[in-house]
Amino acid sequence: MDIALSTAIAEIEHLQAILHSYTYFFLIFDVVFFLAVFVIILLAFVFLKSRHKLRTSGNYLRYTIRGQEEERARIARELHDTVAQDLRYCKSLGSKISDDSLREQLCRLLDKSIAEIRSMSYNLAPPDVTRNNLAANVMDFCHAFSQQSETTFRMVATDSLDTSFLTEEENLNLYRIVQESLNNILKHAKASEVTVLMRNQIGGEEKGLYIFITDDGVGFDARKNYASGMSHFGLVGMKQRADFIGAKLSISSEPGDGSQITIVKLKPLASVKEGTIKFK
Repeated sequence: MDIALSTAIAEIEHLQAILHSYTYFFLIFDVVFFLAVFVIILLAFVFLKSRHKLRTSGNYLRYTIRGQEEERARIARELHDTVAQDLRYCKSLGSKISDDSLREQLCRLLDKSIAEIRSMSYNLAPPDVTRNNLAANVMDFCHAFSQQSETTFRMVATDSLDTSFLTEEENLNLYRIVQESLNNILKHAKASEVTVLMRNQIGGEEKGLYIFITDDGVGFDARKNYASGMSHFGLVGMKQRADFIGAKLSISSEPGDGSQITIVKLKPLASVKEGTIKFK
């Protein structure tokens, strides 16, 4: 009996030793596992923070915008050098059709398509937009829009508006913000009249360039759309461009009451009386 008891005690002690070893193993495993999870979460947080910092940095925005402009220019060249040329060739072939009615109908349709391609190419990459006067570029843009839609566009500017202080980068991005604003109005506002006002400071305002874009369309809840990001209206890109060049962008609108987009680029400028140019 003593031998059997001793054997049983030895087995129990052996099992306890095994149990203790497994207990220590799982304890160490749990500690290592939780440490690993903590490190992974910490690294993910640092990565996301660094990524956010990179995305909001000037260099990231500069490269992003430069890439967008290069892609716009490439597409514009493709449209002009391939699609537009092919349409012109089709028109020359169509002019040889003997049926007068069919020939006129085909040529009219091709002329319309060529004009649309030309307009798309210009909107994607307008020539000398970074060097020409911003007001002149916006005026041309409004004129083109007035010919493409039933909406009346008005360009209002001071007689001696000075935008010469703008760098090429600022010129381009301000133009793109105005362009995107007008595109949004055409797509969503159902407006019959749009006014673009460009002036320098008046009264006690800070010196700079002030751009106001107003429409009499259906409007929207600006506060609600700001909260949701308004990504479908292109506001994210507009705000990125404004932030990049140090301009201020704000939107004021109420349902059924139209909207107003305000762009302010502060800089010492002069201001004189206003003149109005109306299209249509």
